Amino acid sequence: MRSIKQYILVLAILTTAVACNTEENLIPASQDAFIKIIKGQGSEVPLKIEKLSDQNLLVVSNTSIFQQTSTNEKIRVLKLDLAGNEVSDPKYFPEETNQNWSAADAIVTADNNIVIGGTVGDTSLIFFSLNSNLQIVDTQHYKLENAISYELKGFYFDESTNKIIFSGSEIQGDEEGGEQLGYTIYGELDSNDLSLLNVFRSEKAKELPATILYRDLNDRINWVYNSSSSTFLRSNTPQLSLIEELGFLEFKGATSITTRKLIGTNEGIVLFGEFDISKQTQLFYSKAYTSEFTPFGDKGNHQLNNVKKIESGYLVTGKTEILEEGANSQSDFLISRRGLNGGEVFTETFGSNSDEQLHDAVMVNNKIYAIGSSIIGINNTLLLLKMDEFGRVSN
Repeated sequence: MRSIKQYILVLAILTTAVACNTEENLIPASQDAFIKIIKGQGSEVPLKIEKLSDQNLLVVSNTSIFQQTSTNEKIRVLKLDLAGNEVSDPKYFPEETNQNWSAADAIVTADNNIVIGGTVGDTSLIFFSLNSNLQIVDTQHYKLENAISYELKGFYFDESTNKIIFSGSEIQGDEEGGEQLGYTIYGELDSNDLSLLNVFRSEKAKELPATILYRDLNDRINWVYNSSSSTFLRSNTPQLSLIEELGFLEFKGATSITTRKLIGTNEGIVLFGEFDISKQTQLFYSKAYTSEFTPFGDKGNHQLNNVKKIESGYLVTGKTEILEEGANSQSDFLISRRGLNGGEVFTETFGSNSDEQLHDAVMVNNKIYAIGSSIIGINNTLLLLKMDEFGRVSN
């Protein structure tokens, strides 16, 4: 249920969006919490927020820039201080071509390298690294002959090997409606220069991956695909030469279960996602290869956008659907903090008369900084939210 104070706060900023870009005139005025509009050149789909070593925030967003006769898809990258002010000019990639780039993931490595990965159109994979001035240092493309399309599910930095591990899917075949074959892909990049070390492909899985492919402490590759439920898969080698199905998620009364996020930890592999029950969509936490399944979220329809591992658990961001009179609906911000075992610390939903959602969040100095979006005018607009450790934007 929406907090009245929070409702007023968000409504105030959205109704004054055209006139200002700060939290001035909002109620309550507090340095402990704010919502700021981060204006851009087009319609935004925020992707990631990360803390940098200089205590600034890195924000990555996919942007559609509308021209008179065309639309350009670019990756927007910017640095913000903890007050929400831009500390450098934002960059839009690619900078000098008309290619359409879309980001799927972004990380900051242990050496403070910024690495972003995604697709060019949907016909090839691209990875590029940035320095502290948001200038491109290295770029790596991946595309095989006869490949029709690619999807990058994500990547992570493996500190033990200094490699970036990426995974996703590839479609090979005839664009004109002939036979097509889907491949699961697992690859490794050198984090120093993004040189391509290995790419392994397999068509043996029944479905394409729904999550990253995670290499565990025993060098086994683990991932999930979604059908009517979420099915665990494992390969004993990165080459994906032998793939085993090791069970699927179950919950009494659920008509479907969809995994959105797989996170590898030293304690095991955890999953987050959505499940349908009693004509509603709820969220869940689960530990892979166990019967542990923890639902969360109030009644209604919820969507999970991202999960961030933090020191004491996880930050979950997404949206919740609010049903209005006359069968109309709108979406509100959703944020939940879970303990290391999936237990609830808090779950908050709040919003205004517009459609809003949260896309990612990070903890800095015991405060939560999140990126969200809201329809302002005709564009989906990037927002930065600062909340207390319990996800509150008002006292």
